[in-house]
Amino acid sequence: MPDMNSWIEIIGFAGSVLTVITYLTQRMVQLRMMAIASSLCFAVYGTMIWSPPLILMEAVLLPLNGWRLYQIAREQA
Repeated sequence: MPDMNSWIEIIGFAGSVLTVITYLTQRMVQLRMMAIASSLCFAVYGTMIWSPPLILMEAVLLPLNGWRLYQIAREQA
């Protein structure tokens, strides 16, 4: 069973993979959803390693992407 440090690294790598997928995504709804998932992973990762710059960045990006996704959903309704 992986130790705590392994889990921290797995969460960090998951955020990195989701960020790469975000850049590969062509549809805006999928892009925003991947960006939100990436921000969630990096927010958890940043908290676990206690990185205030990373936590702050994700605290800005997460609601920003959520708001943009909400705007897209409203336009499509």
